[in-house]
Amino acid sequence: MRPKVIAITGCIGAGKSLVGTILDQRGYEVIDTDSVVHELFEHSAELKDSVVTRFGKEVLSADGKIDRKKLGNIVFDDNGARRHLERIVHPEVLKACDLLLKSLPTDTFVFMLVPLLFEAGLEERYEEIWSVVADEEVLRARLRQTRGLSDEEITQRLSAQIPQPEKARRSDRVIDNSGTISDTEAQIDTILKKLTL
Repeated sequence: MRPKVIAITGCIGAGKSLVGTILDQRGYEVIDTDSVVHELFEHSAELKDSVVTRFGKEVLSADGKIDRKKLGNIVFDDNGARRHLERIVHPEVLKACDLLLKSLPTDTFVFMLVPLLFEAGLEERYEEIWSVVADEEVLRARLRQTRGLSDEEITQRLSAQIPQPEKARRSDRVIDNSGTISDTEAQIDTILKKLTL
């Protein structure tokens, strides 16, 4: 037995983290798979060795840790490299998440932020899938402001993911995060009222 797990997905910059923060404020357990990846890169020697074997020592920072920005620059330029990285990382992330879920009560909802859910074919693992979407101009402005990405880098990252309308079509629920935080909170609260264990 495990808790009911609802996945939150969406393109880069759409606002998955904001939705996760709101759910956390509402008292729900939220697991961010990006944080899980970060932890694994920090502490798993086996994963680090696999990544360095495939991508070379140039992905390491001065202190010998995996530099996610350097790695990102390589894989977003090369679809084959990106898929290879996903084959290395995804199984380890799934194992780590399953361990986390085993430690949680079963009579509750747990929300998991999963950016590449559809890309990795993980739909069957979740009771529900929620997609966070945003108007593309809003999304691009956010990525320029919060991540310092150039227009070219933004286009590159978005083209590496399934388009927003397709993610929305394949999801159980859709949250439009183009407006204010209050707008997004209201949509989440409406959905939460409909959830039943």
